[in-house]
Amino acid sequence: MNNNRTIPDRFRKYYWDCVFEDLDIDLYPEFIAERILNFGDIDSLNWLLSQIDSKFLISLISTSKNINKKTKNFWHCMLNEKISY
Repeated sequence: MNNNRTIPDRFRKYYWDCVFEDLDIDLYPEFIAERILNFGDIDSLNWLLSQIDSKFLISLISTSKNINKKTKNFWHCMLNEKISY
C-alpha cells in the first residue's frame, strides 16, 4: 500500500459534484472507489488498487448499490469472483 493517501488532482473529473479538496480516501473509501470503478480509466484503477485492499474492493463490488451492473459484471470476469448483482 502507498502512504500517499491524497487523491491525485487528475481524478478531479470523477468527483464533479463534490468539494474535491475535502475528499479523503481514509474517510470515504467506498465513495471514492465506487466513482473510480464506475467511471475511471486504467490510470485511476491502478491508483485505486495501490490504495485499497483487494478484499475490500471485492466486498464493495458485491454489496454496493452505487456500482452499476455492467461494472459488477466486468469485475466479476476480471477477478473471477462470485459477485452478487
